Amino acid sequence: MGESIELTISVSGPVRSIDKPLLPDLSDFDIYSSGTSSNISIVPGSISYKTDYTYILVPRKTGSFTINPVTVEHKGKVYTTDPIKIAVGSLPGQQPPQQNQQTPSRRSAPGSNQQSNQAQKADDFFIEQVVDNSRPYVGQQITLIFKFYQAENLYEQPTLKWPSFNGFWVEDLPPNKTENKRVGGRAYRVTEIRKALFPTVAGKLRIEPTTMSIPPQAWRDPFDFFNRRRTRQSLAEKNLTTKGITINVKELPENGKPESFTGAVGTYNFRVFVDKDTVEIDQPIALKAVISGNGNIKKLPAIEIPELDNFRLYDSGANESISKQGFKVSGSKSYEWVLIPTTAGEYMLPELKFSYFDPWSKRYKSAFKTPGQVRVKPTSISSMNPGDMPVNVIPAARKSLNYIITDLTDNKTGKALYQLPWVWILQLLPVFWIVGLTVYVNYRKRLEGDSAYARRLMATKAAKKALSEARDGFDSPEKFYGNIYNGIVGFISDKLNISAAGMTNLQIIDHLKRTGKCENIRDDFEEFLKRCDAGRFSPIKPDQAEMQQNYDKAEQLLSELDRGLK
Repeated sequence: MGESIELTISVSGPVRSIDKPLLPDLSDFDIYSSGTSSNISIVPGSISYKTDYTYILVPRKTGSFTINPVTVEHKGKVYTTDPIKIAVGSLPGQQPPQQNQQTPSRRSAPGSNQQSNQAQKADDFFIEQVVDNSRPYVGQQITLIFKFYQAENLYEQPTLKWPSFNGFWVEDLPPNKTENKRVGGRAYRVTEIRKALFPTVAGKLRIEPTTMSIPPQAWRDPFDFFNRRRTRQSLAEKNLTTKGITINVKELPENGKPESFTGAVGTYNFRVFVDKDTVEIDQPIALKAVISGNGNIKKLPAIEIPELDNFRLYDSGANESISKQGFKVSGSKSYEWVLIPTTAGEYMLPELKFSYFDPWSKRYKSAFKTPGQVRVKPTSISSMNPGDMPVNVIPAARKSLNYIITDLTDNKTGKALYQLPWVWILQLLPVFWIVGLTVYVNYRKRLEGDSAYARRLMATKAAKKALSEARDGFDSPEKFYGNIYNGIVGFISDKLNISAAGMTNLQIIDHLKRTGKCENIRDDFEEFLKRCDAGRFSPIKPDQAEMQQNYDKAEQLLSELDRGLK
């Protein structure tokens, strides 16, 4: 616990544009995107593309978990990865938060300058958010640090609601950091979550308060069936709120701004090179420019390349690789072009320019790089002389020739083409193909553009898959009940287009009630969720007959929910 896992999904092949991989249920982890990186490989006769999607997973609890296969669909074919098993244990010497006698806690928590006051008043939980720089330049990274202080154990994940961050480009900065700290004489377990913010406009920008809700059942120990140590007040929902923060964003200076400046802010290196300096006519040359360093890599502007005489120029696009090491956004962005020479000779490729503003030195910097000289030789494939063409000699033997028919009286007259059925079938085939293609394209566009529709469409399939995995896990009650719970809850969240992550049983029931449907099975559904929790957390191991009964009940509920939520 307290450590993170880096999950990298690599998609490679001859296709440049492909759908983003579909992640399995990862409700046992906090998930953060760590960016994507792409590269292109050009060899004579073929082009291949590779894209890496990187995610940071932070486990929410200890135990053994399986990351089910990631899927990618292309042209009707589904590609899957192998499942990954992960064991999460406690850190050596890790101590749970100190259990103190609870006292009433305030509904909101002020900023860092009042931490001691809060602790002295025996707050069990409070939150704060701070930034490392309140006067950045436009485009300069600032880091927002959110801290959650807890002096009591929680058995269910609280709900965190971020503000909208208007005026900022936002990047997550995994992994979360967890440490033990004493504030006001009381021991707290502190969880830090960081985000990189890049202001996009100058002036005063406000980061609105972040809120956190701790549901009442989060205090209920699943192994303490009587909750004897909990008072009525301690089991109430707690709503925590941070203070807002005002950021004074400075305009980039006009003094010294070069003409080639297009908005890049940070510290960068600029490199330009070609893959070969000697080629023949019509043979490709790969020209590549790479910007690397610290800053908002995703928003780096395009590199302008001048017109080239005696060359055909093809833009191969840009690929980026993002790193968030040390909670700083960095990486590289590569721009690639393919040059096809049309005339032999020696040519000096034009100079490429890149300018950026360095907020630490508070001045503009420019880099000018020349790819170098290229020698183009005449093609080694010579054109063939028509006089050298091989001669086909037709044998003069009489048996190889037939007589010309002059009497056509015995020939039968066939039907006209329009009277033949296969002609009409061939005429209509393109129409059917166009109609079918139009339906399929519209279907794919709706899947890509309407995530709610895609989730509803795949809900039943995902739920049945989870139940199938549960059937294979009768030897492990925790795994069995976890799978049927995730299958049923995931089905409802997909049908209603809501996130199942961090959702409590009461919230699930509430969402189902708001639909006004499935009234006849709500009580059975609520009781089923309680049985799943008991099966997962109870120290008493259920027998096979009870597990089979609950499996049959899960299938029945899934069928009735499917009919009721259509």
